[in-house]
Amino acid sequence: MEPTAPRLGTLGRLHRLLRSNWITSTGAALMTLAVLGFATLIAMHVMGGAWSGPYVGIIATVVAPVVFGLGLVLVPVGLFLYRRRLAERLAQLSDRPLYLARAVVALTAVNFAAVGTVGYTGVHYMSSIEFCGKACHAVMEPEYVAFQRSPHSRVECVKCHVEPGAQGFIESKLNGTKQLLGVIFDDYRRPIPTPVHNLADARVTCEQCHWPEKYLGTKLKVKPHFRTDEAVSGYTNVLLMRTGGTRPDGAAVGIHWHTHPEATIEYVATDAQRTQIPWLRVVKPDGTREVFAAPGVAHDPPPPGELRRMDCNDCHNRSAHAFELPGDALDVSIAHGLLPRELPFFKQRALAALEADWTRANAADGIRQHLQAAYAKDGGIDELRRRKLEGAIEEVVRIWQRNVWPERKLGWNAYPDLATHFGCFRCHDGQHRSPQGRAVFGPTLMPDGAPIRDGSCDKCHVVLSENEEDPAVLDAFGLKR
Repeated sequence: MEPTAPRLGTLGRLHRLLRSNWITSTGAALMTLAVLGFATLIAMHVMGGAWSGPYVGIIATVVAPVVFGLGLVLVPVGLFLYRRRLAERLAQLSDRPLYLARAVVALTAVNFAAVGTVGYTGVHYMSSIEFCGKACHAVMEPEYVAFQRSPHSRVECVKCHVEPGAQGFIESKLNGTKQLLGVIFDDYRRPIPTPVHNLADARVTCEQCHWPEKYLGTKLKVKPHFRTDEAVSGYTNVLLMRTGGTRPDGAAVGIHWHTHPEATIEYVATDAQRTQIPWLRVVKPDGTREVFAAPGVAHDPPPPGELRRMDCNDCHNRSAHAFELPGDALDVSIAHGLLPRELPFFKQRALAALEADWTRANAADGIRQHLQAAYAKDGGIDELRRRKLEGAIEEVVRIWQRNVWPERKLGWNAYPDLATHFGCFRCHDGQHRSPQGRAVFGPTLMPDGAPIRDGSCDKCHVVLSENEEDPAVLDAFGLKR
């Protein structure tokens, strides 16, 4: 009498089935490794410290599910390729094949549910600030540093950079693949080009929080500045910014008239940075049209270049990634008491230290030695001022480190802020004129090319005080320092 094969339980039969060929066995091994790796990484991440960070998140939510999915595919592929021997294998496993089928179906459902859940987590993680700022987009470190100091630092990157919906998601990932290849082959441009020409339309990103038709009225802006003289003397500019918008009576006024939902402003930019604008067309809410062109440029047809409808990003181009100018950064730190005015010529010497040629490796020591040497030439300073100098050096170093990356070719003013006179004067320079000779509202240019205010700039702002050390207008507003 021939010996009978021992009866196996469901798990035993599954084990024999997964070992039936090398492809299926490899798939089962990959699935096991992925599950164990995922569990280990999650435990490490919970422990924190050196075991936390963006790359642990990538492996746990992206790499592990991909490996698991690959194994899940290999299991049925192996069974299919070796299907001629499958019947014989099944016959050897048990006299209860229905139990095995049920187990396979149940495990497959569990596996797909697990892959879907973890996959969704991975997609969500790839949309997080940590992923964008620290992981695959590590090349964007300067932008991430600037982002952390911006008013939008709690807004996820994808809210501005990815259009809502499946199409926007797919386009962003395809574009991200190109960027990844650029990082891998180290052929990405330095500095990162701006503006981002494939940036999502502001109407489906910015305007989900900011209303172009919202009337914001007039805002008071107080800007303290400091001179480079020995006393680091201060002065204050006070402006009324006519932010405007659409008033309740339907009239659009002020700066935000440019994004009136019923008006259209189109322009042609002849450079990639959109700083050279020789031609623009204005279509007002009542349907009237007017074309303005720079000297020597025809009004019709439009000149060659990028034709674009103006939106929020044409002025607020650095709203979440603003870099400072050295003088402005020093003014803010001095006004906030982070830098001393008691040290003679401090702003002048700090400016010289900031604008010197440093690398990320030697900037801290270089700035320290530069400022220490500058005051040593004066015969030294007393102990109290020496301590102030040491604290000031740390602040000056911080200013440099958050604005300059020489290896990325990112220096001072690499990314001009267009929400300034520099941006306004692209069109409002007094030179762009209609066929009838009417100029776009802007300053009048003197024969030497210097702009003077002729009242038209008051449509956007009113200067209440300029270059005054102690503006009386601050008393009227109760803002006296």
